[in-house]
Amino acid sequence: MPSNRYHIYVQEDTSYQFFQSCRFWQEAVTCASSKQTQLNTRVYIFDTDANTNTEDVFRIDEGGHPVSNGHLARSLYQQVKLTPINELTLLGVTEPLMLDNAVMTVLPLADAYSEIHRLCGAEELTQSLEAEVLASPFSRSYHEENDIALMVYRDEQLVATAVFSRYIEDHRFPVHRGELCYELSLHTVFVSTSFRRQGIATSLANTIINIARNDLKHLHLRLLEANIRLMPWFSALALTPGGEAICGILSEAFTDMNDDVIEELMDDGWAISYQDPVIFVESMA
Repeated sequence: MPSNRYHIYVQEDTSYQFFQSCRFWQEAVTCASSKQTQLNTRVYIFDTDANTNTEDVFRIDEGGHPVSNGHLARSLYQQVKLTPINELTLLGVTEPLMLDNAVMTVLPLADAYSEIHRLCGAEELTQSLEAEVLASPFSRSYHEENDIALMVYRDEQLVATAVFSRYIEDHRFPVHRGELCYELSLHTVFVSTSFRRQGIATSLANTIINIARNDLKHLHLRLLEANIRLMPWFSALALTPGGEAICGILSEAFTDMNDDVIEELMDDGWAISYQDPVIFVESMA
């Protein structure tokens, strides 16, 4: 039996939760209309098999009728994605370490969580990851490539880590038509006490910016083909004075990097306008 063509999504604040799929259009409209009446919130239908350049996202209006939100099916959206984690090291994003017998690796957070837990401690790690729940003004598109851990080992012992996430706005439900957001969200930078003041935190911060640079340049190139503007965001939650300092360094570096990427694209002949990044850093220090 083929997979159902029509997917129904329910809006919850700025996120959109998958509710149900339907095989037939009228079935989807009836189900979505009923759900909207029940929850008193916006409900959408996504046509997963729409023809290229035809409308494929519909919201249910107050009368229970489907109305296009203006989104068009385009093959280029398949390329609007983050740089795969397993490619980042090959791209040379990791910064050199001023520490003998030390190496930095890039891992999915899910593969590194237990090691980080032992390094930072349960309370430290739990608090640092609370940055992930900072309210976002747009709908994040979730994927296994979102969450990254940078791991610094010396003589095979983990001595430092940085944990952060990257998000792309879900192109089906943009806040502003003709624009998509890219967000870099810092969760924690932690260096073991005996290895501090040796430039490790700086190397971790620079590596994070290098990864964001790869993402932004790739996304700009793909979205420019569809005349869609990319809006960069940096968000972080500072829990300590040291964390506040790192957030300040990273937000400034993120802004400078965004300037560089725009200038490089202009030099390459792309018609692109400068866009100030949005910086959202909240301090609890």
